[in-house]
Amino acid sequence: MSQQVLWEVVKGNNAFLVKRNGLTLSTDPFNNTGVQTYGNTGFISQNAIGVVPTSGKTNQINNINLVARKSTKFQQVDRKAKNTQSVYASTLAVKHGVHTASRVIRKRFGTSRLGLQKAALRKLVNLNRSNAVRRRNEVAAAKAQKK
Repeated sequence: MSQQVLWEVVKGNNAFLVKRNGLTLSTDPFNNTGVQTYGNTGFISQNAIGVVPTSGKTNQINNINLVARKSTKFQQVDRKAKNTQSVYASTLAVKHGVHTASRVIRKRFGTSRLGLQKAALRKLVNLNRSNAVRRRNEVAAAKAQKK
């Protein structure tokens, strides 16, 4: 089914849709802007990548994951499994720094979707800044406890 037909079906009602104060937002993990539009909706497109913060361990260097859509040739549907997902994705933890993650994002989007590439890179930078502030605050708190 084409992406435009899927968008027409799900634009008014889907699991990721949030309507507050006259705004229509999206909690889609592949949507890096948070705005519910055809261009930003990632669960419809075949070439999508999301930048999400990890939950859990706070002592990691980077608490950022890249969630990428798997291409259809690599999707293996297990018919026996009851818990099947509608969006097949692979998660890549950012272990080797933000520069490596930015290279992955640039390779994934190439030159076809520059707007989505910029949005993903912007979200990656913002999450990295917030992690740096969190790490600085943890170090300052640890020094204050030692005194």
